[in-house]
Order: sequence, then C-alpha cells, then structure tokens
Amino acid sequence: MLDKIIPNFEAELLTLQGFAPSGFILAFNMTFRGPEYMHSEYPEAWRAEYEDRNYFAGDPVLVWTIANSGTRRWSEISLPDVRWILKRARVFNMNYGAVISAKNARKRSFITLSRPDREFTDSELETLRAKFEIWVELVTGRASLTDGELDVLRLMRDREGQRDISEALNIAESTVKQRAQKAVSKLGAKNRTHAVAIAVTRNYFD
Repeated sequence: MLDKIIPNFEAELLTLQGFAPSGFILAFNMTFRGPEYMHSEYPEAWRAEYEDRNYFAGDPVLVWTIANSGTRRWSEISLPDVRWILKRARVFNMNYGAVISAKNARKRSFITLSRPDREFTDSELETLRAKFEIWVELVTGRASLTDGELDVLRLMRDREGQRDISEALNIAESTVKQRAQKAVSKLGAKNRTHAVAIAVTRNYFD
C-alpha cells in the first residue's frame, strides 16, 4: 500500500538503504494494535528475535516515539534499556541508530534507522526528517479519507457533475455533497477543486 501513497517509493527505499545500511523501519498510524502501515528493512534474524522475545514492550527507542516528536540518535535516548535490547542489536551490526517521530491527524508515525560504522550526522538527520514529514502527511492524509470520499473525488477529477456522481455511485446528491465537504475538510483544502488537486498531486488515486 505504501508504494501507492508515497511517490517513487522503491527509489526512496534505495535512498534510505544508503543512509542506513544496517536497516530501518517505517511505521505509520500507530495504534494499540500496531502500525496501520509498516515497512521493515531490518535483518530477518533480528526481526525474528525481536518478535520471539517480545522486545516491543521494553524497547527504549519505541517508548521514546510514543511520547515524543522530533529526532534523536539512539545514544541520546536516556530511557532505561532494562532488557539490553540496543546492546543485543549490535550483534546484527545495528551499532548506531536514530529515530524520527511525528504526529499528524492525532496519529503517531516513526522511522528508525541503523548503521554499523558511525553516528548519523546532523545534516543526514535533517534530510531524513524532511523526507519523513512529507511521507507522514501523504500517508495520514490518504488514510483519513474513506473509500466513498475518494470515489467522489475521483469522479470530480474526471469532471463529473454532482448529479452524474450521484447516479454513478447510486447515492443521493446530498451524500455526494457531504462526502465532498468531508474530503475538503480532511485535506485542509480551500474548496472541491483544491481537494481534487491535492489528491492528484499526492497520488491518492490508483
């Protein structure tokens, strides 16, 4: 799904691999059940150990993302690591790392990355933060639109009028109007035309 929301997703993954040769995780729209969207490039053996030993509950990096927004190197997180998770990560060449956490539309998202050789520089972290904030906006904006609202926007993009949309979707014109208004509000658009333009620019349509 992320490849349908984030433009040039495969190329962006290659860029992240250059920054983080030991791997990374992208997680969007965190809930108590986990992230709505996730992509992991961490070593398979580390992922298996992380899940088998339930590191999730005691990971200081993850705990930091829940309560904070911004950017931190792993070495700058002062939360206790009582299960020695970060020390264990070094076995998998995840010696240095950083995390970027953001909140949008009341939903928490984060990216955490690792390197084997050195700390991330300030310049690298700023570049990654700027990228990630754009992706968070794309993903959380897309996720908040219902299928019905997207259907209405898609037909508006095709220059269909309200009555035509009503007939095409087999819904009342008042429902078309309501869905359009909600889409405008969720996207922070000025009007319907602006909402359609935003959706097209962000590649919300298949």
